Amino acid sequence: MSQNQILLIFCVACFAGYFIAYIKKRPSVLLFVIGRSTAGLGFIYFFNFFCAARDIVTDVGINPITGTVCTLFGIPGAILLYAVRLYSFL
Repeated sequence: MSQNQILLIFCVACFAGYFIAYIKKRPSVLLFVIGRSTAGLGFIYFFNFFCAARDIVTDVGINPITGTVCTLFGIPGAILLYAVRLYSFL
């Protein structure tokens, strides 16, 4: 393993430990996180569905990166992904 991979694993483990400790204090936060990710990924899915029906290619799919952005920001994060894609297109 390279040093970058070890550092990434360490950061993810620290974040997971902090998140688990926070959830133990306030269990309702878990519902907010799940709700944001579901709403954001649902928005991406349905927006891609409607664009595909009109033969428009969006190039924003559902993958771990978009899942993370949608988990952190919800629907505004999904809109941000489309804005970044549009910016890279221009």
